Amino acid sequence: MKWLNEKTVLLEKELNELDKFLFSFVKILEKYFEYVVVSGYVSILFGRSRATEDIDVLVKEINKKKFSEFWKEINKSFWCLNAKTLEEALELLKESSLRFAKKNEIIPNIELKTCKKRIDFLTMDEKIKVILANKKSIFISPIELQIAYKEEVLKSEKDLEDAFYLRELFKERIDNRKIEEFKKVIKSG
Repeated sequence: MKWLNEKTVLLEKELNELDKFLFSFVKILEKYFEYVVVSGYVSILFGRSRATEDIDVLVKEINKKKFSEFWKEINKSFWCLNAKTLEEALELLKESSLRFAKKNEIIPNIELKTCKKRIDFLTMDEKIKVILANKKSIFISPIELQIAYKEEVLKSEKDLEDAFYLRELFKERIDNRKIEEFKKVIKSG
């Protein structure tokens, strides 16, 4: 792993099936929306060995026209587990999230959410670009924010282990003051 600048990291890694699944989804998603990958997949991307059934992805804004185009294209290779129509999907995305899996599969799936809270928009604004050896890239949440969210909000055993893993892996790079600042933002809503 090599940091190219504060917001870009080069990661020498052979893609596994979960990575390939995410990249196939993001290849379509990024044509239409600004996005960031958050939660458990971030620690998995950087080498933590644990299973996951879903990958959480935030998008900044959804407008009906762009979403309609995205919906048409994504449904060629994926299916939405919790909405059958465009209208149903748009309505559900306002309140909750959509789940997408490869056709005829359920797991793994992408949980697609729109930014709603201040911390979501901050995640989007502060995102990090990860470039893999094959030149594919994705955007992830900042490491400090990832740690803060897992320690402050999620708090399950696996989330606390993810946070610990990221703290150890990035101990030379992380800014503990930033983690505390992110925790304050999370608490304030």
